[in-house]
Amino acid sequence: MDLSNVTRYQSAVAVEAAAPPVVIKRRGYLLIWPAFLYLLAFLIVYPFGYNVYQSFFEYSMLTDTSWFAGLKNYVGLFTSPEYLNSVWVGSLIAFFCLAIETLLGLSIALVLNQNFKGKVLARILLILPLGTIPVINGYMFNILFFPNASVVDHILNILGIINGPMNWLQDPIKARIVIIAMDVWQWTSFMIIMILAGLSAIPESFYELAKLDNMSTWKTFWRITLPKIKFPLALAMLIRAMDLLKFFDGVYALTKGGPQSATETVSFYIYRIGFKAFNVGYASAGSIIVWAIIWVMSFIVISKVFAAKEKAV
Repeated sequence: MDLSNVTRYQSAVAVEAAAPPVVIKRRGYLLIWPAFLYLLAFLIVYPFGYNVYQSFFEYSMLTDTSWFAGLKNYVGLFTSPEYLNSVWVGSLIAFFCLAIETLLGLSIALVLNQNFKGKVLARILLILPLGTIPVINGYMFNILFFPNASVVDHILNILGIINGPMNWLQDPIKARIVIIAMDVWQWTSFMIIMILAGLSAIPESFYELAKLDNMSTWKTFWRITLPKIKFPLALAMLIRAMDLLKFFDGVYALTKGGPQSATETVSFYIYRIGFKAFNVGYASAGSIIVWAIIWVMSFIVISKVFAAKEKAV
């Protein structure tokens, strides 16, 4: 048999065998598109577009009447003391939650990144709060700080730290502290996971060179550790900031925005206006403003982080 014919035959068989997987792979992507377009249209585009549309109308669910209002809803929100108060309260709670969670998460992640006995168990225990439902956390903290029957008050009285009930949820400042404590308890775990991911990507050789140069622990952290985890740290802070600006679950379960609107965040205000006062157009405009704030903040942070990363490379 001619060797050239054998070679051509083997080449043809190889090409024929290799062709079907490529075709099947391309067909696989085509099968995904209908589901993707359905989710995009009915879970993102339509709800958002309808929300924007409703924000330019005054619509009452009680009377089922609607009329074009233009920018009246937006102007009304920016001149509303209640809305401005909810923005201030939400921003204040978000700032303290984010600051405490970042500092705690960074500190604990640095400890968990070391080699010690029980490291795996410690990681599991610290991640457990992240698996709980925010509403359940709210009701759990409600039990812990319930007026005249607070478990925390009972423990503090036994230790002699306080004398009598503290009325945590009836005082504006104390109620905010409880809200912040609840969020920190649950979401610090998220910061730990994100920071640990960044720490695990740092080559050990960097720290060995730092030891050879007799760099102190503080200098090693500022010159090696922190610059290398800057991207995952910024991403984690951005995700938490976006989530905190939409903070609703814990407030609903724990304080219902009280006392005296001291813990009423923007999301809870929008819920109250839309589902209690049935002013859908007003609530839609409020949600669009929150979306715009989150979008602008995300764009600025991501742009700066990627710009810094490109310069470092």
